[in-house]
Amino acid sequence: MTTTTTVAIPKPSIVQFNIGEQCPIQFVTVYNDRAEVTRLVRHQFDAEGTYDLVFEGFSSFVDLTSLHVSGGTSKACTILEVSYETRFENSTIENDSTVLEQLQKELRSTEEEIDKHKQELVRIGKQRAWIEGRASKLMNQNNEKNSAIDLEALEQFLDFYYKQLLKLDNETTNEESQIKTLTEKAVNLRAKISEYGADGQANQQKQIRLVTITVHIGATNADVSLEIAYLISNCSWTASYDVRVNSTDSTRQPQTQLTYYGIIVS
Repeated sequence: MTTTTTVAIPKPSIVQFNIGEQCPIQFVTVYNDRAEVTRLVRHQFDAEGTYDLVFEGFSSFVDLTSLHVSGGTSKACTILEVSYETRFENSTIENDSTVLEQLQKELRSTEEEIDKHKQELVRIGKQRAWIEGRASKLMNQNNEKNSAIDLEALEQFLDFYYKQLLKLDNETTNEESQIKTLTEKAVNLRAKISEYGADGQANQQKQIRLVTITVHIGATNADVSLEIAYLISNCSWTASYDVRVNSTDSTRQPQTQLTYYGIIVS
């Protein structure tokens, strides 16, 4: 008589993650038409065993075929499999035109604020040009009479010149910061308006993109860190420069400070 014993293989325990909320970005490399994003996921496993780490919240612009996971090479954590799938669920989002109108109204108001701050930057630039013009004219004067009075007037003007430039620098920095913040807000509003227009239809199917990383944990109380890298399209970047000239010291040549940075749009 032969006895057959069936051993039930335990299913992996499931740990849910939201890629945008729980996995902070570590690195971003932006190319002409896409970007490579690297995120960090950390989790402490209390017991040994096999786990399915399920990630959701990926943008529709993410190329899931480019997904790369690293970090699971120790005895405490071994990566067994990486898979992805796309599900469709019925959505009951109603197309409320009031919400869309409110978003568009807020976008128009934000764009008007951006224009106001840009106009203020132009005004500050004109003030700077006038002050620097007066300084240049004063420095080029060559009047040997009443030299004591001229030196005293020059000292007063240089003090005024320094204080005004400092004030204008602070105002310029503040206006540029406001423009940057408002521009980011406008980009987010446009994305919401676009998403609302695409996803705001009644009973529309909602796309859910899931990535599952199956790992084996070989130790108790294991603190595991993994890096998830992927490519995302619809990204671009532009260079921006800030040039400032310090000419407050008349005994030295003007010093030029060049600051450059990139503006990433996704």
